[in-house]
Amino acid sequence: MSDSSPVVGDFSVLGTALAIAIGLATLGVRLYGIQVLESDRYADAGDVQSVRSVLTGGERGRILDRNGNILAENRKAVSIVLTPDEFKRSTRNATMSGITGAIDRVASAVGYRPAITDRAIERHVRQSPAMPMFVWRDIDDATLAKFCEREPGFPGFSIEETFERRYPYGSAAAHVIGYVGRDTADAGESRYHYSAQEMKGRSGIESYYDGYLRGVPGETRIVVDSRGYRVESKVVVEPKYGLDLRLALDIGLQLAVERQLAGETGACAAIDPRNGDVLALASSPSFDLNSFVPTLSRELYTRYADDPAEPLLNRASGGSYAPGSTFKPVTALAGLKAGYPEDAEYECTGAFAYGSMQLRCARRWGHGLLDIRHAIKESCNTFFCNLGADIGTNALVSAARAFGLGSKTGLDLGVDAAGVVPDAQWKMRTYREKWYYGDLVQMSIGQGMLLTTPLQMARVAGAIGTGYLVLPRLNLEIPVERTKLPFAEKDLAVVRDGMRMVVDGGTGRLGGEGVPVAVAGKTGTAEVGKGERRRKNAWFIAYAPAENPSFAIAMVIENGDSGGGTTAPKVDAILKRVFGDG
Repeated sequence: MSDSSPVVGDFSVLGTALAIAIGLATLGVRLYGIQVLESDRYADAGDVQSVRSVLTGGERGRILDRNGNILAENRKAVSIVLTPDEFKRSTRNATMSGITGAIDRVASAVGYRPAITDRAIERHVRQSPAMPMFVWRDIDDATLAKFCEREPGFPGFSIEETFERRYPYGSAAAHVIGYVGRDTADAGESRYHYSAQEMKGRSGIESYYDGYLRGVPGETRIVVDSRGYRVESKVVVEPKYGLDLRLALDIGLQLAVERQLAGETGACAAIDPRNGDVLALASSPSFDLNSFVPTLSRELYTRYADDPAEPLLNRASGGSYAPGSTFKPVTALAGLKAGYPEDAEYECTGAFAYGSMQLRCARRWGHGLLDIRHAIKESCNTFFCNLGADIGTNALVSAARAFGLGSKTGLDLGVDAAGVVPDAQWKMRTYREKWYYGDLVQMSIGQGMLLTTPLQMARVAGAIGTGYLVLPRLNLEIPVERTKLPFAEKDLAVVRDGMRMVVDGGTGRLGGEGVPVAVAGKTGTAEVGKGERRRKNAWFIAYAPAENPSFAIAMVIENGDSGGGTTAPKVDAILKRVFGDG
């Protein structure tokens, strides 16, 4: 036994060594397969890190006028997008270089400069590498054709359809409708990692009702690698269409109003005094809403912003003007409420003197004896200066505020100037000056520091005709709100008589000429500025039919000649259209 033991031990050692060698060889072959032959597959598997949730915006709702005409809608737009993960390199700089080079090649082929800057590209790669990059938005047919011809040679680029806003009437009602701009969808919840860009209201109804018009967002889930690049994606919730919004606006009437304002600087507001429906709200000059699509360029905005005519200004509800003689019916009601006899006569000699100053009447030789009705008809300055001086500041201010002057109207638009109804406290707070007798006299005839908007004066006209002040509304779903005026019906009847006489042979006779219903109105010519900057703003306000008003209007033309000569004929043309002969 002792002679055979060394042989057995040698075989045991050799077997163990052979087993170890075979095991090492097998391990080496496997490692070679994993590290070399299958390295790409395992690298990709190792790169897959997590899932990202993307909020996608829904298609925006339409804006319609009261008759269902489309004022704002969506159209399909074709864009060229770049997929960042197709250009992924070992470093971000290398990725950036690959992307910019590819964009330059495509730009040269299609002959169209890219709409995205190098800075925006770098930001996109750093912050949103899993999202498509919009390089050319809303391209034209010629550019699309050039791209499609060469698309196989542009790996990483593709066509994507999106929605852009379209305004069928261009510049009509531009200040009311407003425009949109690009914005990220409202995530609302922290579980979303990215938000796709969508349209957000920037002005007008588009902005005021943005939350109503915006669609319901959808959700896409994207699998990304360790560097944030997309591996695959899947839509899990489809976005939904936003709600349509129907306005009180009548686009046919709006166009008629804008034709009367063409070539002028001014504004007009027309309402239904029974329920507050804003039928037309126009400001001139205007701008083409479609020029703001898909985005408002810096160059275009600068051009509009620097234009001395201020086309972006909504003068109809945001422009403050001295109302001139259109305020005299308010002064008349203040006087009647204070006890001024409706049949009392005052002798106009052509000028009203206060201190060392004289305020002249339009008829320099005077109107002679006038009662309050004829004073409204002839727009007698001296009569109303005397009346305002008699009743005092408090009575006049109280009457003005009863018509909503000095406060915002409550219009659902965002642009809603309050204007100014001045008094002693306001003047001291604003100018650190006392209130003088001359301030009261000037306000009595709609001059001085008194400021109103065309929309406010349309409300004044309608309220005199109906006895109720209405809340103006653009959205037809807003409940009707009316407030009864604090004036006796007999006093309102006196002022209505005077305003009817204005159109029937008075200063506003051109404002109702040929209109098939009775019209009541008031002219106004407000002098503003001093010296070389002195000019006149020409007003006309009206309501009709005089006996049962369903329409009220106010128009102002800057640098006009007179309310009766410049503005009344323009309102006359509008009234003819409204009541059947225009």
